[in-house]
Amino acid sequence: AVVSTQSTGVYKGSGAYQKFIEVKDSVVANAGGGQLKAGPIRRPDHLRATVRWDYAPDICKDYKETGFCGFGDSCKFMHDRSDYKSGWQLEREWQSKEYGAHENDNYEISDSDDDDIPFACYICREKYENPVVTKCKHYFCEACALKHYKKTKKCFVCEANTGGIFNPAKEVIAKMKAAEDS
Repeated sequence: AVVSTQSTGVYKGSGAYQKFIEVKDSVVANAGGGQLKAGPIRRPDHLRATVRWDYAPDICKDYKETGFCGFGDSCKFMHDRSDYKSGWQLEREWQSKEYGAHENDNYEISDSDDDDIPFACYICREKYENPVVTKCKHYFCEACALKHYKKTKKCFVCEANTGGIFNPAKEVIAKMKAAEDS
C-alpha cells in the first residue's frame, strides 16, 4: 500500500512527487527544460511572426505607410511617401523592352476641358438635371439656379451678379450623353 507523506510525516524525496499536469512538447518545455532537445522547436500557437524586408533603410517606414511618424521632426529617417521603382523593377522593364516606352505619357498634360466642368450641381450636390451655366461659368441644375435666383440675384459660388442669365450648359449635356453611351 502507498503511504502518503503527509500521514507519516517522513520526507521521501523528489521520487515521491506526483505529476498532475501532463508535460507536452512545446516552446515553454523546450526553452525552459534546461537541456537542449533534438529536432525543431514547435512554434507557439498564440504568436504570429511577420517579416518586412527593408529595401530603403533611409526612409521612415511608418511615415511611408501611414503618413504619420511618432518621432515627428526628430525622426532620423527621411519622411517621404513618393513611390520610386526599385532596381529589380527597372531591370525587369529593361529586359521586357518596356523601359521608357510610356515616358511621354507620364508628363503629358491633357487638353481636355473636362477638368473645368464639375460633375455635380454646386447647390444640391446631385447629378445635373437640365444643366445651365451662368455668365461667370458656374454650372447648376436649372431648378436649383432659378430657386436660388428667387432668393438673391448673385451667383451661388462666386456671388457675382448673374443678371438672371442662365444659358443651357451644352458642354455638360454633351458629357452626360457621352457617359450614357459608353
